[in-house]
Amino acid sequence: MRNLLLLLVLTPFISPSALAWDAPGHRAITRVGIERFKEKVPDSNAAWIAEDDWSIQIADLATMPDRWRNIRSPSLAHLNNPDHYLDVEDLTDLDLSLETIDPLRHEFAAQLRLARESHPGAGRASGPKDFSKTDAYPGFLPQAICENYAKLQSNFKTLRVLEKINDPARRNEVQALRIAIAMSMGSLAHFVGDCAQPLHTTRHHHGWVGDNPNGFTTKKEIHAQIDADTLRKHGLGEASIRTQLKIAPAVANMPDPMNPWPAVLKQIEKSHAQVEPLYVLEKSGDLWKAPGSAFINERLVDAAGFLGELYIAAWESSAPSDDDVAIFVKYDGFAAPNAPTPASPPAEPSTK
Repeated sequence: MRNLLLLLVLTPFISPSALAWDAPGHRAITRVGIERFKEKVPDSNAAWIAEDDWSIQIADLATMPDRWRNIRSPSLAHLNNPDHYLDVEDLTDLDLSLETIDPLRHEFAAQLRLARESHPGAGRASGPKDFSKTDAYPGFLPQAICENYAKLQSNFKTLRVLEKINDPARRNEVQALRIAIAMSMGSLAHFVGDCAQPLHTTRHHHGWVGDNPNGFTTKKEIHAQIDADTLRKHGLGEASIRTQLKIAPAVANMPDPMNPWPAVLKQIEKSHAQVEPLYVLEKSGDLWKAPGSAFINERLVDAAGFLGELYIAAWESSAPSDDDVAIFVKYDGFAAPNAPTPASPPAEPSTK
């Protein structure tokens, strides 16, 4: 099983300009988020998540949504690429806002279509090079976070049902659920990490576009610099995140376990507010000095802290009832591996 999980991450690398934080940043956010979860969830049934083997594998799985771009598949790119961002300015052009967009993915897509019809020429349009037909969308990052949170919440609940059943013959089911949880935790971690990277909340994601009265850089390289170069230059990672998180104020933006949407939008709003300060740091050269180190580490800390709270909320809201257990047993149709096949009932005598 462990070898299988490790094989899942052995895929070719893709252009750094398409990523957020690159793999080291996503791994660091995830590992510290898991530590936060361990600190606040004393349930012994959750202890396996923080074990080194599982924690490392979950952190590797947090890189997978970026690796899904390593093939040129319109189907996969159409589904996956817009999940990594939400360009807030594109909402404004369509007379929408973070407060008015629909939390349901397809409802939001319908909302965008109506908004474009009401505002001809506003927003982006799909161009001839848009092989995945996603250019017209400002992104689905908040929906992706909430969807992956719900998957984790569901997988936690199913595992806890199996633990209440406590049947040794179901050990393979338990192990399969642990793998599913690892993948859900990794995917959720990825998109929470993307949310904390300010350039994933703006149309200015690869250099400033449009009116530029402050003379900010228009170079596309700024995205790769934030994702990877700043972390290497300043030596940022698990240690720096962990140290700062210990002295950071308590997370004020606690998610509602049954409705994380408002908290997710606040995280995007918070990150988007850092777009111009980030460009100011780049322009002054301070991005490569102490102020830049503090700025980037604060974004990583914000991601790890919020991720930990989402993990905690998903676990605490996933305790199954007795009815949940009964329904699962009724419809699961479990048969112990290698159990003898029940004998068929004798045939009814023919009446012909």
